[in-house]
Amino acid sequence: MNNSVFGELTFNTGWKTEAEISLFGNNYVVTVKAKAYFEKDGITAEQESAFSDFNDYKNSRLQTVEKLLNGLASGNAAERFTPRTLLFQRNGGYALLLDDKNDEDDGIAVCLAPKAEVLSQDEYL
Repeated sequence: MNNSVFGELTFNTGWKTEAEISLFGNNYVVTVKAKAYFEKDGITAEQESAFSDFNDYKNSRLQTVEKLLNGLASGNAAERFTPRTLLFQRNGGYALLLDDKNDEDDGIAVCLAPKAEVLSQDEYL
């Protein structure tokens, strides 16, 4: 499917594409996922608005991620966390999901909307 905001997407347990982000001075290709239970559910207006918000304020949002992770990891966040997925909920809330070398089973979710906070992926998902 080609979406006017997300671009070209494929459906596999949600709508997916890829994007490049820069975190801690490193470039990463992450999966961008818009949650949907069925292909016919499509993309919500809230997801489109949230993705536009992320893109419009990308540098600021990623600085927030770095600040929150540095506070959690006492300065070694760049070595500890690897971004994997930028997940957009049906209601427009979104978070960056990261692998955590200190907790390989769970990982971390840095919520960016509606409120900036760090949760375990278990709590977020």
